[in-house]
Amino acid sequence: MGVLDAILERIREERAAERLPIVLFDVDSTLVSTKPRNAAIAREFAAVGAHLHPAVERLADCQPDEMGWLVSDALRARGCEDEAVLEALMDFWFTRFFAGDTLVHDVEVPGAVAFARAVHDAGALVYYLTGRDAPNMGAQTVESLGKLGFPLWRGRVVLHLKPTRAIGDRAYKAGAVDDVRSHLGPVVACFENDPGNANLFVEAFPDAIHVWMQTECAPDADAPRPELLRIADFTG
Repeated sequence: MGVLDAILERIREERAAERLPIVLFDVDSTLVSTKPRNAAIAREFAAVGAHLHPAVERLADCQPDEMGWLVSDALRARGCEDEAVLEALMDFWFTRFFAGDTLVHDVEVPGAVAFARAVHDAGALVYYLTGRDAPNMGAQTVESLGKLGFPLWRGRVVLHLKPTRAIGDRAYKAGAVDDVRSHLGPVVACFENDPGNANLFVEAFPDAIHVWMQTECAPDADAPRPELLRIADFTG
């Protein structure tokens, strides 16, 4: 039995025992791919920053499959080694990546919508725990998840956003653990692309199935705990 089928089976067992199981999902680079968003931001930078370096203009043809953890890698690949220009791109990226209007570029990680629906249909509470902040990205996150087809307005769904962008991701997700527990049901599975956050959930919910998404994470991220299972998408 694969990990996704095992999770659905756990949900059915908990429901049979009249308990409300919880499945926790990170959003960016877990349920949705941010590669198209990053590529769009790089193309925007090409339009406003071409005067900074000849390579910047060449970002105008940037495609999602070029995107790794740092959008500046695409500029390096086009021949720019000027640290000031690379930093200017990263500053521009930070402002745009965490702006709600750029979420229109997001697409689902393959199979994510179908699996989230299956989890909900099996009777679990779907808990989206995202590092997006409510003031800048809340309304657009609701719109984006809804348009992509994720469970949202059908009950047994929680969308947990940062109250402010200033809170660090790790501290924010650690603080969210008590809120997850307040829903009075067992956490049966957690999905997260950042191994440090995934490790945190292993400690908080030791009886759950923990999945580390093999999409993108920082090159200096924490080492993953051995309990973490690994998948690249939700098609397997």
